[in-house]
Amino acid sequence: MGHQLFVDYHFHPNFRFGRREAKKAWRIWNAFGRHDLGVVVVSEHNWKRPRESFELLAKHRPSGARTVLLPGVEVLTREGLDIVVFGSDPSWYRDRVASGLLEPYRLSVEQTVDLISSREGMAAFLPHPFTRGTTGAVDFYGEELAATLAGRIGGVEVSNNCYDDCLKMVGQLCSRVLPDTHRRMSLTQSITEEFLDLAGAGFFAHGSDAHFPGELGYGCLMDVAAPPLDPHHAFELMTSHLGRESHARAPEKTAWLRAWHVSKSMWITLAEAMEKRSIRKNLRRFQTSPKLQKDLAPA
Repeated sequence: MGHQLFVDYHFHPNFRFGRREAKKAWRIWNAFGRHDLGVVVVSEHNWKRPRESFELLAKHRPSGARTVLLPGVEVLTREGLDIVVFGSDPSWYRDRVASGLLEPYRLSVEQTVDLISSREGMAAFLPHPFTRGTTGAVDFYGEELAATLAGRIGGVEVSNNCYDDCLKMVGQLCSRVLPDTHRRMSLTQSITEEFLDLAGAGFFAHGSDAHFPGELGYGCLMDVAAPPLDPHHAFELMTSHLGRESHARAPEKTAWLRAWHVSKSMWITLAEAMEKRSIRKNLRRFQTSPKLQKDLAPA
């Protein structure tokens, strides 16, 4: 008898590493169980302590929890593009060669792709290619080159649920006032068949892109013989999935709850944008420091 496995390729614990993190971890695990998530890729941004986030979530795993966690990171490349990387074993977090993946603006897109392609037990996919800004590949490269890049990386995110609440609240208004923005948001939630065919990716990812427990409950279903018993089996399933249909198990939200989630998501997005800007500014200051240039100058 077969089994349907519910998986989420794209999740951010968004820990602040304060005194309340154990409670937040409990809420996350409770949401995993409530939605019967079989596998979740913990893909925290590489400037928000991804290794520590994975370890903290694993540390507070409840007894009897069935969700398999895969260690990942959303890499912010030197160009500002996002690439989600994940593996079957968390030991890669401490690997010296892979350490550049955990530093924002450290590796270029090419270096990231080359590193992943040379490592066993690791994979990557291009997330939300149609998102506005440099984090989305279409704005950066154009549709054709973005699709080609997705094929080179290995996987592509077919559906990303980050705009779901916004589309359901103001989608009709947005389609009239900001039609191109509405189109991009819709394509982030469900990518075109033409893009997928052009990409020729090795697997298709479906992610909630949740940054708090209330956004969980979105992903895709996989028909498997039995649930994965370990991360290595889960990794094999995730990197061979070619299903194009997304799936939702989150209950329908009230208008007030949806509005609250939209405002919360907007606040997190703004805070992350400010963090990235600050990191980039500090990096430029460091790189142009006269003392640093003197220290690095050849003798």
